[in-house]
Order: sequence, then C-alpha cells, then structure tokens
Amino acid sequence: MTPSVLRYSDQIPQMSPQMDFNYLTMIPSNGAAFSANQEVRIPINVPTDSFVDMKRAYIKFKLTNPAAAAGEKDGAILLDPVIGAASIISTFRVVSGTGALLEEIQHYDALCAIMNNHKNADVRQSRNAICMGSSQTPMTAESISNSAGVNDAGDFEGKETVGAATSKIFYHEPVSAVFNADKLFPFGYTQGTSYVSLQLNSAGGGITQYADATNSAAAWTASEWELYLPVLRPGAEFANNFRTLIQSGLPINIHSVGFQNSQQNIAQNATGMQTITFSTRKRSVKSIMTTLRVNAQLSDIKCNGSSGFKHNDAVDYQYSVGGRRIPSAPLKVASATNGLDLGGVLNNTLMALGHYDSNLRGASFDVSQTNRKYMQQIGADDGTSDNKATSSVAFSLDLESYGEGLSGMNLAGQGLPLVLYLNCGGGATRAATVGALLADLYVVHDVIFTLDGVSGTLSASS
Repeated sequence: MTPSVLRYSDQIPQMSPQMDFNYLTMIPSNGAAFSANQEVRIPINVPTDSFVDMKRAYIKFKLTNPAAAAGEKDGAILLDPVIGAASIISTFRVVSGTGALLEEIQHYDALCAIMNNHKNADVRQSRNAICMGSSQTPMTAESISNSAGVNDAGDFEGKETVGAATSKIFYHEPVSAVFNADKLFPFGYTQGTSYVSLQLNSAGGGITQYADATNSAAAWTASEWELYLPVLRPGAEFANNFRTLIQSGLPINIHSVGFQNSQQNIAQNATGMQTITFSTRKRSVKSIMTTLRVNAQLSDIKCNGSSGFKHNDAVDYQYSVGGRRIPSAPLKVASATNGLDLGGVLNNTLMALGHYDSNLRGASFDVSQTNRKYMQQIGADDGTSDNKATSSVAFSLDLESYGEGLSGMNLAGQGLPLVLYLNCGGGATRAATVGALLADLYVVHDVIFTLDGVSGTLSASS
C-alpha cells in the first residue's frame, strides 16, 4: 500500500458552504387579474447575496370562467387535453435587471404540447392532470382541430373543464432555458431586478368551448399569479468571498439548453414538395423540430389551437442545415403506405427533445392507431382524417446523430437559411384543404448565461 505521504493524487475534500433554504413567492408588478392578450410581469426579487435553484421553481395561477351558469356544459371551458391551462400562455420571456433579453419563446403553448406529447401516459394522467388540468385519459382524449368544433353531445370527452361561473387553480413548470439551468442562478448578485414576462394568448386561442355553447367564456381572466422560487442564502463568509471573486473580473458562466421559435406559412391547398425557409443564428444547434397547425384555428374558440397539430399528408421530409441536406435521404413518414416509418419519426423527435430533458423518452399515443393517433390517416371525410382530426407528429432531427459532434452545429456565421423540405401528398382530406397552415420551427440550442461581477449585468450568449 502506498504511504499517504506519497499519494499525490489524493484531493482534500471540498466542504459545501452552509446555506439557508426557503421558498419565496413573487407576485406580478403590473396588476392582479389579467385577460386575453395582456402581459403578466413577475419580478425575480430575491435578497442580496442569494442564489436561486430555477429547476425547482414553478408558477401558480387561477383561471376564471365568467360565463353565466345555465346548464351542465353549455358555458364550460374545455381545457387543452395535452397541456391543460398552459394554453393561455403565448410567449414566454425572461428579462434581466438591466433590460437584456435572456430568453424569448414565441408560441410557447405549442412547445409545451410537443413536450407533453412525448411524456409517458402515467405522468400525464396523474401529475400533469392534477397540476395543469391536462386529460386524465391521455391515450384516448383528442385535441379538437375541426374548424366546425364539436357539440356538447360530441364524442370528445376526456378533457378537464372549468365550469361556468367557477375558477380553478393550476401549477405550471416552465419550459425554459433559465428554468433548466445546470447551476444555481446568482440573481442576488445582479444589478437591478430581473423578471419573467408572460404574454397571454388571444381570447379564443387560450381556451376552448363546445360549438353549441350558449354562454361565451371568451372574457376569461387569469389571476393570483405567483412565482415560487427556491432561494438559497449562504453565510456571510462565503457571500463575501464569492462577491470578491466576481468583482475581480472573473465571469460566472451558467450553461443551459433553450429554444428559439420562428414561423412560416404554407398556402391553402398546398401539395407536393413544400420548401419552407427559416432562419437562425445560433452557435450550437442541437436539434430542430417543426409542427404544422391550421392558422385560423390558433384563435378559434372552438378548437384546441395549442396542440391541434397536422401533417398535411406528409410523405417524407428533409432539412437543409448550413447548406447541407440532412439526412442524405429523406425520412419516410407516409402513414397510409409506410406505417412503420412513424417509428423513425418518433425516435428522431425523442432524441431531439432529449437535449433539453432526459425524461422526454416516452410517448402517449395509441400504438394500434385506433384512438389517439400519432399521425392521422388520409381517408374519407368522416372526421377521422387530417383535415378534421389531430395528429401529434413533429418533423424533427437530432443533428448530433448525423455527425455534428457533441457541440451541435454552429449556424452563427452561416449565410445560409435553415430549410425544411416537406413532401406532401395530394390526399383530398389533408389539412391544407381547410386553410393556410402555420409551420412552427423550434431550434434546440445551447445557451450560456454570464454574470459580469464588476458591473453586475446578466447576459445570455447563444
């Protein structure tokens, strides 16, 4: 045995600093009750010399249905079966105390729908149903994406509701780079007060009602907003040493994975090869995902605009990233003639989502494709085809799986756009026959948050 005086590789164990832990509650700084299209601004106002564990933070709010109570369901709000009450949030932002934009995710509700579609059914029917009001029967409850809506007697049960003239309280864990950081956030050492900005959805886009509802709930309100932050306060000695360290000019870097959204339109009745051009300047792009929705349904109170995904009779797809086609051959997705190809699309999506959260490794679809389908068939115009029924497919690519290494693809210096080549069949019941489609691209990328200890400014670099 080597004597201790010769074991040079031995390291003195580092002691963890003593910290006091407590949950602090933040409330909005710009009002108490909010309605459609308004902004909820919640400050991150924590004590000096404190850290925040953003991964354990969450948001609470109360959704109120103002419809007059005149029947069992005629004025009820039907919550989105995939994301519940999170459908009322359209854009998610985090802004630093000096006004720097740390993060912005447009069409945040659709991103949440992609995430929840790829969680296991037992998680959705228990925790998600209790906290956010998603369906307790995720394997069968379908999102409404029929422009005509469904009547009270329609076979679209399984959704949680907020009854007329009642309210319910919900708890939401944000899908966000700031809320997914791999280190404690030193908000107590920054200049000014950072804040979370939530842009609420439109009146009809935030909620859904039956087509034959006699009392409208479009004047819904969301109140009692609270942001719960787990705050850790170190002792005076550690706090002074840490402040001295950062004031010496040593930057504090925090890594996370975030999302950037951009959109393009696909014309009504579009068929054949669709060349959809997006743009991004991110340095480390891990993966990319694109979803399709009927544009008019995003603000239609008869539809679940957040999760009403379509595929427009997609046959195959391929991306051009930085001027290079990836993969070299298009991925087959035709559900009618190549049903087994759906497994390839699902695997690519799971790998793409895995960069954000390793728990996103499941799926809550009916494997037999008889109930809640991953990709609707193109068949008779009987309400079960792509034009009137909902799919859950996202056209995704994990770039690291195609030889881009562990640091993603650098598109910051590329003068070339990011292009989706989506080959659509000519089925008579494809989604584009209903109206123009909105294509949402979500770029999954690395982001570094940097605290400049000299000035106290917090910035994001991606």
